[in-house]
Amino acid sequence: MLVLQRRLLSMHHCKCWMSFLQLLHTQQSALWPTCGKSTLQNEIIGNLHKEFGSKIPDKAEDFSLQDLAAAIGAFGGGLGKHTQAQLARLFSNKMPGGFLLSSARSTLQSVYGLGPQRQDALLLVALTMEPSSRLSGDTEAKAWIDSVAQAYAAKAGISYAATSVIAGSSGGQSGAPGISSAEMEKMQQKQHEHIRQQIQVLARYAGIDTREGARLAESEQLKSAQMQAKLDSIRAEIGDEFIDGMQPLFDARKARHFDSSWNWARQETYELIQRAVASCTSGSAATSPLTVDDAIIQRLCNRSSSGLVQMLTGSLSILQAANDDSLEPAIHIVSQLHSACAQVLTQVPVYRELSAPTAPQVDINIDGAVMYSEVLRPDEPSFAEFVEHMRQPASIGKSPFIHLRRQSDGSTWSYCADLSATYYDGLSELCGSGLSFAGKTALVTGCGRGSIGADIVCGLLSGGAKVIATTSSYSRKTTLFYEDMYRTHGARGSELIVVPFNQGSTGDVKQLVDYIYSDAGAAKGLGWDLDFVFPFAAVSDIGSFATNLGSHSELSQRVLLTNVLRLLGSIKYTKERLGYDTRPSLVVLPLSPNHGHFGGDGLYGECKAGLETAFNRWESESWQDYLSIAGAVIGWTRGTGLMSGNNIVAQEIEHLGVRTFSTREMSFSILGLAHPRICFAAHGQPIWADLNGGLNIIKHVGRTEPFKGGCYA
Repeated sequence: MLVLQRRLLSMHHCKCWMSFLQLLHTQQSALWPTCGKSTLQNEIIGNLHKEFGSKIPDKAEDFSLQDLAAAIGAFGGGLGKHTQAQLARLFSNKMPGGFLLSSARSTLQSVYGLGPQRQDALLLVALTMEPSSRLSGDTEAKAWIDSVAQAYAAKAGISYAATSVIAGSSGGQSGAPGISSAEMEKMQQKQHEHIRQQIQVLARYAGIDTREGARLAESEQLKSAQMQAKLDSIRAEIGDEFIDGMQPLFDARKARHFDSSWNWARQETYELIQRAVASCTSGSAATSPLTVDDAIIQRLCNRSSSGLVQMLTGSLSILQAANDDSLEPAIHIVSQLHSACAQVLTQVPVYRELSAPTAPQVDINIDGAVMYSEVLRPDEPSFAEFVEHMRQPASIGKSPFIHLRRQSDGSTWSYCADLSATYYDGLSELCGSGLSFAGKTALVTGCGRGSIGADIVCGLLSGGAKVIATTSSYSRKTTLFYEDMYRTHGARGSELIVVPFNQGSTGDVKQLVDYIYSDAGAAKGLGWDLDFVFPFAAVSDIGSFATNLGSHSELSQRVLLTNVLRLLGSIKYTKERLGYDTRPSLVVLPLSPNHGHFGGDGLYGECKAGLETAFNRWESESWQDYLSIAGAVIGWTRGTGLMSGNNIVAQEIEHLGVRTFSTREMSFSILGLAHPRICFAAHGQPIWADLNGGLNIIKHVGRTEPFKGGCYA
């Protein structure tokens, strides 16, 4: 049990950097050192699952360290994956060269007489007493081990036997005379010195320089020490998280291709027909009329093919030949699908938004728990009403909730009524007749589960586009998520390619662009020229203030700003090199109204403000023939990785006159920028898309007084 507690303590220290004594209060909540930082809490919980697996109980954050250790119970074997990795990092970064973990264990065995489990417990204490810098030699390392051993002995209530006693008790008969290890080492040193002197005499006689190899080794050791000092200095300056976070992930051999929309269409149709027939034969169709959702019909129409129409024709013939009146509802559905799919057989697929907008709702249940949910908006049964509401002024004398701006005098961005009207017409088309992306190619980064980017990918696929989506967490679980995405939204002619990619890696940025633009032949690339670029990858830095900006904040800046500009520069350079100067790629930059207004989010505001320089670079760096820029100022979007922690206050924010958005609503608004008329306008001059939903009417986001100028209904 004590070992379990120490494993928990060491894991907390690695994330919270509190001393061993500060962490000894095991009656405190398991997550009390995080000071309520949800990102840090989630990371600790994830590390606990990595260390102990399924033994971690639900709601582990509500347990004290002592109770959590008791809940985990007996845990056999050695240290887990997380603590092993932390120990490896400690000895690699802070111990002198050659002093390995095995060296420390040998010392603990020979000097202190500790067995394997006692050694594990002591090493866990060592994690909480990490030296501030690399130790210079074995002497310092052994002194540090001794300080850790004394701290462990004081906590565990044990004492160590003298070295001579340990050595004497390890062999021979009871009471037999023994010799201490120190005396033995002294004798061995004298013998080795005598042998060395003899070798030197013989070498001088033979004319052999015995120091030649030693001098070369000393030179190499000096170079190694200098290089290690530089590495230690770099690590101390930028931190482990920055170094680990910029490691490359891209590997073209791991690319997963999804393009069999025809297959998924047949499977969905078959399952739909089987459910309809089962409902008819069971008699439930007589009491509850069978209907097919418009979204399902639209999906099948987007994937319509001659094979699918033949399948529906055959199914209809079989059902009609049965001469069974009870099958009439199923016959009607199959006939409806057949007619719809046959009509669009020669037409291109289109993206049509047929879902309904939602609103945030917070309730408190009988147990006092706060329950968050998304509910339908009674005044917006479809996205057509959403468009009408969003074109209304956010308040008296203000611009609409979402609108487009143009730079009129070279510096000021002003509301452009004509361009906004074109944008609203395009949005109405997206939820009306639909918009096709057939023949278009797109790159989307930052499109994981629950993100705006994921819904953008869904919209592009349903419109027939070819999309390359990147993921920084490449795994079977992730690829299954994208497979399901394509199964649901992939249209005829569409393709989804998923590749591992770290937007924090400069090498990955270059390799990704090379992969997209290289020929599909010998280079094994895609041979695309991108029509759309959505660089939406992000790293959360909640809990970082100006007073504690660290390694993670700098990594976040690299992902959100530096490498976004690198990505655009790499695309521009490649298109220029290949002579692709007649089809500018539309880049939708994820801007934000949050320029430090929320606070406690690291360098997020600085990064978003920095992206706005792309508007000026477009002209000053001659991007016009290769890139078009549309900056989307993304408003309060519920449920994303960056904003999900604020979901419970979204309802009150709307009471202040602000419109908050679901990820589907925001992706719909962003895809409106991909309309041909908006793209054409962006080719001539960058566009500022203000999608903040009136968030600018609140001077201080933290204030609670309701907005007096009117509120969104």
